Amino acid sequence: WEAAMFAAHYKLDNLCAFVDLNGLQIDGTTAEVMGSDPVPEKMRAFGWNVVEIDGHSYDEIRAALKTARETKGKPTCVIARTVKGKGVSFMENEVDWHGAAPKQAEYEIAMKELEENG
Repeated sequence: WEAAMFAAHYKLDNLCAFVDLNGLQIDGTTAEVMGSDPVPEKMRAFGWNVVEIDGHSYDEIRAALKTARETKGKPTCVIARTVKGKGVSFMENEVDWHGAAPKQAEYEIAMKELEENG
């Protein structure tokens, strides 16, 4: 938080931070373990320009970066709402994959699904 306050205080408009909000952390959902909401409002309260996007949309990511470049006098925080493990049927929204690596067979299934849906 001190770094966030520092950046806004010194008007670091060349700074762009991305926050991945997928609702999960290593021990479960963020709501159950340690709620972080409302992140956008917290960043605005610190004096940041905030852009909320679908973190899986390349068009929205590009647009957010353009907005960040054009914003003067304050840093920008891009709140990217995402789905952990998106595109892999057995990984989507599964907290157990937070710090685990797939076995070879799981890796092959995951890569096939990502290629098919890519």
